[in-house]
Amino acid sequence: MSMSAGWYLRRLSRMGPQEVGGRVGDTVRRRRWRSAPPDAPAVGGARFTAVLPAGTADAVPPDAAKRLVAEADRLMAGHGTFFGVDRDDLVDPDWFLDPKTGRRAPEGYAFDVPYRDEESVGDIKQIWEPSRHQYLTVLAAAYAVTGDERYAERVAAHLRSWWAANPPLRGVHWTSGIELGIRLLSWVWVRRLLDGWPGAAGLFEENPVAREQVWHHQRWLAAFPSRGSSANNHVIAEAAGQFAAACAFGWFPASERWRSGALRSLERHLRGNTFLSGLNRELASEYHGLVLELGLAALAEADAAGVPVPVSVRLVLLRMTDALAAVVDGRLRPPRQGDSDDGHGLVRGRCGHRPLGVAAGHRDACRPARLVPEVTGTMCAPRCWRTRPARRRWPARGAVRSTSRTPA
Repeated sequence: MSMSAGWYLRRLSRMGPQEVGGRVGDTVRRRRWRSAPPDAPAVGGARFTAVLPAGTADAVPPDAAKRLVAEADRLMAGHGTFFGVDRDDLVDPDWFLDPKTGRRAPEGYAFDVPYRDEESVGDIKQIWEPSRHQYLTVLAAAYAVTGDERYAERVAAHLRSWWAANPPLRGVHWTSGIELGIRLLSWVWVRRLLDGWPGAAGLFEENPVAREQVWHHQRWLAAFPSRGSSANNHVIAEAAGQFAAACAFGWFPASERWRSGALRSLERHLRGNTFLSGLNRELASEYHGLVLELGLAALAEADAAGVPVPVSVRLVLLRMTDALAAVVDGRLRPPRQGDSDDGHGLVRGRCGHRPLGVAAGHRDACRPARLVPEVTGTMCAPRCWRTRPARRRWPARGAVRSTSRTPA
C-alpha cells in the first residue's frame, strides 16, 4: 500500500534527533552501496556443527510425524496458503508474484523498489511471505523425520532458485530487515534439519553462492537496524536472525562482531518491548507470541553454540511465558487482542499455525527451574534452561495482567 504524506509526517513527529540522524545515515549508506557493492570475503574450511542431538527425529511422536508429513506432501504438490490466499504454484514458485492482484514486483536496486505501493508491486505481504522460507523448514523437518530425500531435494531446488533470482541488494526481498532476519533463522533450521542428507554441505557451507547470501544478509542487518519508532517486533526479528546466523554460520571475519551486536540489540529491545508484567508492549496476543518465539529461537542457538546470554534476557522470556500462561483459556488460546499479521518466528510443523499454548499452557511452563518446557508432540523444542539466576521477587498475582509503563 502507498503511504500518504500525512502518514510520513506523523512518523516524523514521533522521531527524536538520534533516530532522524540514524535514518539520514541510512540514506547515505544506501546511495553508497548502489555504486560500490562489496564482495563477500573468501572463506575456507567452513563447517556446520550446530546439529540436532542424536535421536531427536526418532523421538517425534507418530501422530505429530504424520501431521508433519501430510503438510509436507501438500507443499510438495505445490499447494500452500498465505494470509488466506491459496496457492498452487509452489512446485516452481515465482518469487515476485502477488497471486492476489496478479502483479509482479519490479526488479532493480532494492532501495529503489516502491514496495509500499500496491499499484506498482502488488500486496507486498503476499510476495514476502513465501520468501521467509518457513515452508522450507517444514519440508526439511519432513526429511529429518522420514529420511525421504524428495523433501531435501525440493528444499535445495527452491533455495538455489531463490538465490539465483535474488542476488544481493536486488529486488523487493532486500528491502525490509524483518524479512532478512526471519529468512536467516529459517536457513539455520533448514541446514540443521537436512543434516544427514548427503547434499547438505554442498548446498550451504561448501556453496559460495549460499555463503555470499548469508554474508550479505548479515551485513545488511548490521547496517540498517530498525530504529526508534520502528523498533518493535521488527527489531527483535532482525536481532534474532542475525544472532542465530552468526552462531550457526560463524564462517566470516565479522561473525563474532555480528553475534555480539545482535545479542546486545536483542537484550536491549526485549527489555524495551516488554512490560514488567511480562506482556508485550504492543498489547497484541499475536505479537507477544511472535516476539516470544523469536527470543526462544535465539536462546536455543546461544545454548547450542555455547554463547553466554545475559540473565536479563532469560528473565524477560520467563516473564513473557508467565504472562502468556496467565491469559490463555482452557484450550490454551490467548485473547484476541490487538493487531495480528499472522507472522511466525520459526515454523517446523503445520504452516500458518502458532500453538501459543505450547510455551504457556503446558504444566511445566511456569516451573521456576527453567524457562521453557520440553513439550511432547513437537520437534526440537528449544532447550533454553541453564543455571537458575538469583532468586527474585515475583510480582503479585494480579500484576501479571498489568500494563506498567516501566520497561522490563
